[in-house]
Amino acid sequence: MRIIKCSLTWLLLLGSVSVWAQMGKEMPEKRKERMQDLAVWKMLEVLDLSDEQTDRFLPALRQMQKQEERSQMERLRLLDELEQALSEGEERKVSGLIGQIKALGREGMAVREDFFRRAESILTVPQLGKLILFQDRFEKRLREMMMEQQMERWRQMQEKKGR
Repeated sequence: MRIIKCSLTWLLLLGSVSVWAQMGKEMPEKRKERMQDLAVWKMLEVLDLSDEQTDRFLPALRQMQKQEERSQMERLRLLDELEQALSEGEERKVSGLIGQIKALGREGMAVREDFFRRAESILTVPQLGKLILFQDRFEKRLREMMMEQQMERWRQMQEKKGR
C-alpha cells in the first residue's frame, strides 16, 4: 500500500512539470517543452531501460502527460468560471463548478493510476522505485532552481533600484 501511495505521489509530481509549464502566460511554449524533455531524458537515464522497455514506456508516459495537460487546461477554465460566478454571487453555478472541479480531480487520479498500472507491466520493481525517487528529487531540485532564479532576479532589481 505504501508503494502505491508513493507511486501516486510521484505521478502527481510528474504532472506538476506540465502544470508549471502551463502556469499561464509566464512560461513560453519552448521552455515548457525543454523542461519536459529534460525530465524525460534524465528519467530514462536513471531508469536505464532496455530498448523494448523504452518503446513501451515512452508512449504511456506521453499519453499520460497529454491527458494531464488537457485536464489542467480544463481545470484553469473551470477556475476562471468559478471566480466569475463567485464575484457575481451565483451560488447555484458555484456549486456546479465545484462538482465539476472535484470530478476532474478524480479523473486525473484515474489517469495517473492507469499510467502506473501500465508502468508496472513495463518496469522492474527496482526501476519503479528509481522512477519514484527520481521524480521526487527532480521536482524538488526543479522547485529549488526556480526559487533561486526568482531570488536572483529580485536581488538584481533591488540593486538597480539602489543605484
